[in-house]
Amino acid sequence: MSKSWRILLALLAVFALVASACGNDDDDAPATEPAPAAATEAPDEPAPATEPEDEAAPAPEPDDEEEAAPEPEEPSDPNIVELGGGATIDMTECPSEWDNYQGVTDSEIRFGSSLPRSGALAGFGTISDGVQLYFDHVGPIDGRNVVMVSRDDGYVPARTLTNVEEMIDVENLLGFAGILGSPNNLAVQDLLNENCIPQLLNLTGLPEWGDPSNYPWTTGALMSYETEARIWCQHVSEELGSGSTVAILSLDNDAGEAWRVAFNECAPGLGLDVVDEIQHDPQADSVGADVINLAASDADVLLVASSGAFCPQAVATVASLPWEPMVMVANGCQRIALFWVPIGPLANGIRLVNTQKDLSDASLADDEWVQFVRGALESQGVDPDAESHALGYIFGEILHEVLLDAAEMDGGINRTNVMRAMWQMSFDSRGAIGNTPRAMDGANDSYMVEAGRIEELVVDADGARYVPISDVIDYEGETGTFGN
Repeated sequence: MSKSWRILLALLAVFALVASACGNDDDDAPATEPAPAAATEAPDEPAPATEPEDEAAPAPEPDDEEEAAPEPEEPSDPNIVELGGGATIDMTECPSEWDNYQGVTDSEIRFGSSLPRSGALAGFGTISDGVQLYFDHVGPIDGRNVVMVSRDDGYVPARTLTNVEEMIDVENLLGFAGILGSPNNLAVQDLLNENCIPQLLNLTGLPEWGDPSNYPWTTGALMSYETEARIWCQHVSEELGSGSTVAILSLDNDAGEAWRVAFNECAPGLGLDVVDEIQHDPQADSVGADVINLAASDADVLLVASSGAFCPQAVATVASLPWEPMVMVANGCQRIALFWVPIGPLANGIRLVNTQKDLSDASLADDEWVQFVRGALESQGVDPDAESHALGYIFGEILHEVLLDAAEMDGGINRTNVMRAMWQMSFDSRGAIGNTPRAMDGANDSYMVEAGRIEELVVDADGARYVPISDVIDYEGETGTFGN
């Protein structure tokens, strides 16, 4: 045999030996890793001098069983919209005629609202006007103008239902935003959820609004009444101590009941004694007589778990009596210009859990957000201290963020993307006390407003203003979801 043939046979033998060693995988080694060290040992017979020393061994053949490609993931169901924490929207449950792009035209994004433009809570009736003014000021979103359509319900739930039904039929709405009142929103909650119509930013703190697992189309805009009442409890305990007595004046509806029950649940554990309670008619002309009856208890604290004109009525009545309790009012009675300027110094000393900035608060004259809103409203020919236009700017800012987020989602602004953006919102609100977050995460965190501060109203020659009594109390992400 010639020398060249002997060299060639030797090279073939070396390659065969190396290939055999590399294919001998260890059973314990991961299928994706190279074989262990034994497979790389040098062969017994050295390679001929003509073999390059750095020649790489041939790559091992893949093991079909161990190297099998992973199973492809099942495609997600396009009809299921994830909201967070296991809460979802199932679009197959929507009516057959349902349109995800209802209320979204080439030029407009249309929302409806029902508010009390008459009656004891008429001061809140211009909130939707303020939302409209906000969007008129900031301009189009995704090339479309936001249009608010609003009707008066006088804070009567049956009228709210009629308004909503009629607007669904004739107004071509994406959904509803800023309906005021717990019983009013309850009157339309089932209707809107069954028809897959967004019910955003309910202007009430009823805990039930934080329930995306059962009502994924409904969200709230205020601190939960349960959280608010527990902060009242803690504050009274810290200020006046164990053994303090409390009288409660509350609305005789779902909102008043939520405040009342939550306070009664936390009071015993903090040594507080609720000695008298009166629930008043939401359509009453006055609560003066109710306050006089509560004064007979001589309680250390009066909780006014009410809203609208009933708050200043209660406070003015207390001021006319020998009774001198600490008076705490609900957050819904925050606005100085609307509720407290009319009774002036009689309101001195009231306390509340403040969650958002008030344009009529003299101490906030230099605040950037307050200056922005006041300037914008004045440029639009609206008195910043009149009624509730300024509150509309606060809720308009939130709705603006939701629509911007929805516009970035696949499919753009539509009903399901708006709900997804709402339940997943996270931004620092310029209108919030301490610029605290407005954030949710579906069923993990179902409440948008979870921070506030105890503040006291001071009325003197320098004007009316809120003075902080506590630091910001922040429960962000801690209040969970309704029922848990």
